[in-house]
Formats: sequence, structure tokens, C-alpha cells
Amino acid sequence: MKKNNIYLATKLYSFFDRKISVIMYNSVLNSKKFSDDNIYLPFKDSNMKVSKVGNVAKNIFEADINSLNNTDIFITRLDGTSYDAGIGFEIGYCLAKGVPLYIFNTDFYKNKLLSNIEYNMSPIMDKVANIFKYEYVNNSNLVYEEELDFNINLFSEFVSENIDNTKEKIYEYTDGDKEFDVFIDFSGLKYEWNKIIVDKITKVLDENSITYWISNRYLSGYSVDTDLKNLKNSNIYLTCYDENEPDIDSTILQGFAYYNKLNVIGYESNPVKYYVEGEQEFGVTLMLEQSCTTLTKNVEETINKIINNIKYI
Repeated sequence: MKKNNIYLATKLYSFFDRKISVIMYNSVLNSKKFSDDNIYLPFKDSNMKVSKVGNVAKNIFEADINSLNNTDIFITRLDGTSYDAGIGFEIGYCLAKGVPLYIFNTDFYKNKLLSNIEYNMSPIMDKVANIFKYEYVNNSNLVYEEELDFNINLFSEFVSENIDNTKEKIYEYTDGDKEFDVFIDFSGLKYEWNKIIVDKITKVLDENSITYWISNRYLSGYSVDTDLKNLKNSNIYLTCYDENEPDIDSTILQGFAYYNKLNVIGYESNPVKYYVEGEQEFGVTLMLEQSCTTLTKNVEETINKIINNIKYI
């Protein structure tokens, strides 16, 4: 049996999330393929052990990056109408490394755009990962709480069995022949306000002969391959954090960009702040902000940062 280092990514901001992460951990441990391997579980294996001296958020980030650098298999569970941004970053980082991605999902709905484009989880994740969707089993012989426990046990078996029986795909993108100064990704232009801000930025970039590519994931004909090769051939990745949970595919692209050593500019006019132990402050998400080269608060500052970065490349 080949020895693998497994990165098991789960939401960890509440003790309920951490309890579910233990269920996932035991499910992976019970699989035949990976049972004897090293399983890295963030918080358990990094956050609770990092130094509390200095910038704790940075210490946590660096511990997780160190583990990602040694990862052979990436496994996670993603549920809900919005997915965890930190996990998205880790998916993108492992995607750039060529690591097989296992994503488990238990939601009962599917996503469908107004343009009738259907996808299971997201435009990028559907293409790059091995996705396994668990379907809830109704059992009329059980009371509600017992039925939930019954499904939790079935889900745990589902995880182990799919790990064992899947010949994992590793997404391979082609090399691009075009180079860009800036790769712009404001939620894949999902919202009208994204388009308004991007229009303001690109108008000035055009005036300064700065080349750019804009990710537009929510149109028919979207190509993940084109986005990835153009991102790898860019100098700057510009993204936006003005949601409580940034767009999952944007976070995947940021992880991909960070691995490939691009300058990352994060536009964050959102004033919300969160705090970790020791009153360490961070904004929307620890992983994204710690991997940024710089954070900007408005359009003008963003444009200036791009122009100044380009001058020194």
C-alpha cells in the first residue's frame, strides 16, 4: 500500500463543525485505500499547536501551507448555499500541485442558472474534482433523531467506499501562449455590481495599455481550462472579498494563483472584522487575506496598486 499524506479540510469555526470533521476523519481512517496513511486535520493538527506569539492568523496559515506542500490526497465535505472560502483556497492550491481532489456533498438541491446552465456544485469544482453526492435515506421505522444518526452512519460508509472504489481523476490544464498583466475575478461577474466595478477598473487599465483577462464563469461556453492557463500566465490576480463568504471558484483561483507565485490583490471594502484567539484580527477569511500581497479598500487604490505593480515587473 502506497503511503500518502492526506489533507482533510473541513469547516472548523464551531465545535459542531469540528465534531463533523471527526466523523469525516474516521471515515477516511476506515477506508482500505488510505487507512494506514497520515491524515492532516486543520485545527486539530495546526491551529491548536501553532505559536500564540506574534500574528496567530499568519502562524495558522503557514502551518496549513506547510501541510499542503506535503499533501498527496485532498479530501473535504462542502455543504450549504455558500461554501467555505478557506477550503476553496486549499482546493486551488492542491489543483495547481496536481493533487487528486475528493469532494463530498450531502445537500438535497442542485444549482441551476437562469440561463438553464446546470452544475452540481460550481462551474470550476465540477470540472476539476471527484465529487460524490450523498442522497438522504428515509426510514419510516425510525424516529427523526434516529433517522439522522442512521444517515450519518451511512454517510460515513459512503465516504469510505467511494474513496476505496474511485479511480481518482487529476485535472490537467493546457499551457497557454498568451500573457496578461492582470487576471480579474470579481465573483466570476456573478453580480451586476461586480460588472460595474470591473468596468471602472478596466477603463483605466485600457488607458494605460495594461493587458487583462476577466473570468466570466456564469455564461454558456465557459472554459475552466482557459481560465487556468490564462491565470498561470498572468502577473497579478485581482479578486474581491465583498461577500461574507467569497465566491468558491474565486477562492479556488486564488489558491491556484498563490501556488504559482502571482501577486494577489484583494479588494475588500467590506468593513466586517472577525477575531481569533488572542484578539488577532482578520476580515472575511483568514486563508485568503494571509495569502494576499496587498488588500485595497476602494477602486482608486486598487487601480494604483495594479499600475505600481506592473511598473516594477
